[in-house]
Amino acid sequence: MLAAMAALVGHAQTNTPVMRPAASTSPTDAGTLQGFTVPEYNADGQLVWQMFGESARVELVGGKVEVRGMRLELYQKGSLDATMRSPVCLFDRTSKTASSDEAVEIVSTNMTVTGKGFEWNSNDSRMRIRSDATMTILNRKAMPFPKVGVK
Repeated sequence: MLAAMAALVGHAQTNTPVMRPAASTSPTDAGTLQGFTVPEYNADGQLVWQMFGESARVELVGGKVEVRGMRLELYQKGSLDATMRSPVCLFDRTSKTASSDEAVEIVSTNMTVTGKGFEWNSNDSRMRIRSDATMTILNRKAMPFPKVGVK
């Protein structure tokens, strides 16, 4: 566990996100964390996104982390914009990307998107769902839809 934590501290001196164990973190074996947060801030110090995980298996070489029970919060101008969940994903701390072949659910104020498999790139804020994508629009009355055919 100390080697895994040392590797994480080593990444703290770069722009690579650093995994911060939650208060209830307990090691299960070398390179594994229980309960953690990985935050990312912009140049102005505003939170852009943060990833939470129930557990993570850290690869000491390559900056990759297998995250179980992943929850990713995405922020716009300091406010929570959407939350993404997946039972497992591979997070690359160096490239700030995540991917999975598992189910994914994205919930925002007025919609929910579900599917199977995803790629997320924090650098350009892009998400791609690989298959079985379904979008459900919620509270449609509150959404500003353009009026079609009205002058």
